[in-house]
Amino acid sequence: MDEKKNTPSIQAEELVPLEFFDGYTPSDIRELLPFLEEYHYTPDSLIVEEDISRKGIQLILEGEVRVVKSVSEDQGVLLATLRRGDIFGEASMFDDGAHTSRVEAVEPTRTLAITQTNYRQLSKEAPHLAEKIASRAASVLSSRLRQANEAVLTYAVWSRSLQQQLPPSYWSWYRMGTGDSLTTRDLDS
Repeated sequence: MDEKKNTPSIQAEELVPLEFFDGYTPSDIRELLPFLEEYHYTPDSLIVEEDISRKGIQLILEGEVRVVKSVSEDQGVLLATLRRGDIFGEASMFDDGAHTSRVEAVEPTRTLAITQTNYRQLSKEAPHLAEKIASRAASVLSSRLRQANEAVLTYAVWSRSLQQQLPPSYWSWYRMGTGDSLTTRDLDS
């Protein structure tokens, strides 16, 4: 069962060591706490649904979640496993688009969340804290984009290597019926 607590039960001093709160003082965190919501998830709970509009950033306090991208109706690819101190939903700080993957609890998990609504209110009441959150979210997004670029590059190199190892007759058979014909020149481009 998923349970939401409007007032986080955590103390500011417990959050200071988490990387997300680098540069925050205990006083900053105490000022931020009223804008946060605490959630508890049981194993196998669906925390974030793919293709559903974004709700906000969640910081994992306890537990473990997996981030999965659907590739078909009944299959998915594991993108990441996240643990204490990691965040997800960070793109919600920058647009209202839908989540591009789902997040599931692997074990009992507790998170702190800042919803878009609470973030907007924080921006009005404590802009210095809102700026810190946006900066951290941008940093995480940037890091994940670099990781995705590396994965795409690795796949492209692997794919190119595979193409060069297979005979051209394979590619003629593979492209049969598409109206396109693949030649060895295509492999060199």
